[in-house]
Amino acid sequence: MRPVGAATLDHHLPPELRAAFGGQGGFCPNPECEVVYCNDQGARVTRGQTLVAVTIKDSGDDVRVCYCFDFTRGDLRRDLADKGSTQIPDQIRKGIKDGRCDCERKNPQGSCCLGNVVAAIKDIQAKAVRR
Repeated sequence: MRPVGAATLDHHLPPELRAAFGGQGGFCPNPECEVVYCNDQGARVTRGQTLVAVTIKDSGDDVRVCYCFDFTRGDLRRDLADKGSTQIPDQIRKGIKDGRCDCERKNPQGSCCLGNVVAAIKDIQAKAVRR
């Protein structure tokens, strides 16, 4: 489990589930696990209970891979199919440099999404090679 703070939980949990978490919780980074958030008091939030789909828990093309700049897995897939590459990571890096990201609040993991973006690109490319 990765610790996440109140800002992350406030942004991603409906009020009826948020109340059980207090100031912090843990994010489960395992894509095979149904649990998204949990805490030491036994509170659990599973896939589909968050306010938005979670990148590593949902493989759909409409799922965001970057929550601050609203890039989806489908955006990556289209760039890679149409152009053979994507400038999305560079656009995100520029946004970060310009101070326009809010990953702690917007990303369900409570941290920078760039690793998720790079992983999604590699996954899309690997699946394209297998076809």
